[in-house]
Amino acid sequence: MTIANELVCLQMNIRESIDIPIINTIIKLEESHREDLLELVKIVYPEYFKSKTATFRNYYGIYKDNQLAASTGERMQMNDFIEVSTAIAHPDYLGKGSAKQLLAHTANAIIAQNKSAFFHVYEKNIAAINLYEKLGFKTRRKISFWHIRKKQ
Repeated sequence: MTIANELVCLQMNIRESIDIPIINTIIKLEESHREDLLELVKIVYPEYFKSKTATFRNYYGIYKDNQLAASTGERMQMNDFIEVSTAIAHPDYLGKGSAKQLLAHTANAIIAQNKSAFFHVYEKNIAAINLYEKLGFKTRRKISFWHIRKKQ
């Protein structure tokens, strides 16, 4: 017997550059930043990010006070699309624009490759959806993710 939990998300995408000011220093996260990234993910988004996820493609971050304040990156790639991964901010830096700048930076890097940026967001995360829509992302469709595990 298995147990399955459904997570309903919106798949959102963008094809045109996002024009917002980038006022923070954005760096490409390297192996030396991996522990900082994993610590941030553990606080904000632990369920769907594994220790080797950041090795798939490019990940970016903004540091404040020697702490990774926000990060985002690229994950799955197809011919015309690249998935944006982990657009997150540390709770101490929420609402300060870091994640928004990183999301614009990452999406624009994808669009510069003549590809569309896309990601999935929990359908009840209204604050995030509102931000993404203000940046120009459009909802493409609803999509269900299932967490399936053996019953213990």
